[in-house]
Amino acid sequence: MKTSLHVPQGELAEAVFGIAFVSTLDEPWPPDQPRLNRFPAMVYCGVTMLTEGQVAVLGEEDGALAHMPDWIVFGPRTRPVTSVTLAPLRCVSVIFYPDAFALLTGRAPAQLQDRDEPASSWLPAEWGEWPQALRARAQDEAAQAQWIESWLLPRWLDARKHWNRKLGESLRQLARRGVAATVRTLGVGERQMQRQYRAQVGLTPAQARRLQRMNEAVYALRNGAAEGETLAALAAELGYADQAHMARELRALTGLPPSRLEQHIGSDPDYWPYRL
Repeated sequence: MKTSLHVPQGELAEAVFGIAFVSTLDEPWPPDQPRLNRFPAMVYCGVTMLTEGQVAVLGEEDGALAHMPDWIVFGPRTRPVTSVTLAPLRCVSVIFYPDAFALLTGRAPAQLQDRDEPASSWLPAEWGEWPQALRARAQDEAAQAQWIESWLLPRWLDARKHWNRKLGESLRQLARRGVAATVRTLGVGERQMQRQYRAQVGLTPAQARRLQRMNEAVYALRNGAAEGETLAALAAELGYADQAHMARELRALTGLPPSRLEQHIGSDPDYWPYRL
């Protein structure tokens, strides 16, 4: 499996967290065990183009497979989700900050919360250029990234005239600042902040902080900065009540407690999204 994350620079970094590339074409097929893709809960929205292969989402309760189209749009996730690779796969995903996604697409992130939908029926008509353009460049990730950036940048430069910069920056700092400090940063009342977050992020501030704080914990585990004896310190640094609180939150939002999650991040191919 090959994975990589391209991070845009300049103004586009305000809108796009990253462009993720995944390919399993170098692996023997069929695999010895089902090839799973385990995604954590997250604040982001995104679009995914499968240029080769097929995937299906695994039902949380019944394990049923819901086959997905090759052009997908998704919204913020309040719980982890697992998909199954059904054929050798090559795909590219553009991961947007939800407030920027709303401006670029005209779609409210709340409408897509915990959903994966056919992009052709959710995105404006001009986005219909994407499938053909990305398939034509499928064997050249750099060319795909360049095309995506050149398509998005002028649209973002126009959309950012209406961007609530304070809210966007608060979302990126929410994990460590907390909701009360963010209210002061935005200079609005708590109810107004609730309305702004719901409309532009698709989540309440408390929900967004919960997800962003989990991401910070995952980054620390991925980078080896939180070995067993330092988990309590990490929990305190991120504002959890204690280490047990952090463990419960990570289990709820990733499916695993910190000690097991750290092991899987490092070696388990099913957990490749955590290594991007």
